[in-house]
Amino acid sequence: MIDGTYKIKVDVPFGRKEGTVVLRTEGDVLYADIDAPLIGKQCVQGHAEGDTFTAQGSGKIKLIGQVDYTLKGEVSGDNLHIDVQSNKGELELNGTRV
Repeated sequence: MIDGTYKIKVDVPFGRKEGTVVLRTEGDVLYADIDAPLIGKQCVQGHAEGDTFTAQGSGKIKLIGQVDYTLKGEVSGDNLHIDVQSNKGELELNGTRV
């Protein structure tokens, strides 16, 4: 089951930072509210299938500018893993359901 709130940790150039990801599904539609270092606060809608999901979004992020990104994630038990690919680089988000 994907739905839940996850505490995430992100390795960034200035150390390891924490954030949250809230995932909710309605059928095969995914809603993700992300509050993470470097990404900031983002709300995206995507597609869920089983314990995996994908989403795309874009937004203006402080100090970085316009960012277009694709999320590919998976929930395994209480563990969350998201790969973020963007026009500014790649980022990995890992977390645990709270």
